[in-house]
Amino acid sequence: MNCVGIIKKIDDIPDLKVKLIDISESKSHKQMSTYGLLLAEHILEISKVEKNSDIAECFEINLKWQEGKVKFQDARNVAFKMHTLAREEKDPVRAKVLRTMGQVAATPHVKWHALIASDYAITLINLMYPKNLDEVRKERELQLELMKNV
Repeated sequence: MNCVGIIKKIDDIPDLKVKLIDISESKSHKQMSTYGLLLAEHILEISKVEKNSDIAECFEINLKWQEGKVKFQDARNVAFKMHTLAREEKDPVRAKVLRTMGQVAATPHVKWHALIASDYAITLINLMYPKNLDEVRKERELQLELMKNV
């Protein structure tokens, strides 16, 4: 997993993060891609951010890659677009959601992007619930369940 860095400056539960990483080690690239999609749906739900056409494109490119209909380079292009939108976004919650979606879109490129999406989800929780490790714990536990079930 050393080819993709994980976000370090977040209020987190390190033991749960390590468990998530450990479980991910046994997952295939396609399973990690599926995990990313499940996480993305969850993030949209908790943030109340609408799935507009740009966000929908993250889901579509990921699914098309799983079906063998597009190459990972196509997914990278969508991910770059999402990160550009995140940089331009004024609403901090929406910006975190867009960053998460960018990582989900990048998962076909490298499966560990799904873990970076998990960390962006934690930064979203940090933003929505400052200094609330109970909310962080709930989010990491949900991520663990999603990861176990793919």
